[in-house]
Amino acid sequence: MSQATITDVNALPDILTVRHIQAFLGVAKVTAYELTQREDFPAIRFGRAIRVSKSAFLQYLEAHAGANVLAREGERR
Repeated sequence: MSQATITDVNALPDILTVRHIQAFLGVAKVTAYELTQREDFPAIRFGRAIRVSKSAFLQYLEAHAGANVLAREGERR
C-alpha cells in the first residue's frame, strides 16, 4: 500500500504526528521514527505518542538543510 504524500506546507496541521512527518518528507515510517529519536529534533513525547509543532519542525528542516548540503559538497571534494 502506498503512503500518501503532503507537498504543501499549508496542508500540515499545527501539531504533527510521525505520519505527517513521513508523508511530508516522503520517507519510510522507520526513517521518520528515527528522526524523532534524534536528540536535536523538537519532538514532544506523551507516553508513547510523539508530537511535533509545525513551526519547530519547519525551523529544524531549515536549519539542517544547509548543513546537509554543505556535508554533501565536502564529500565531492
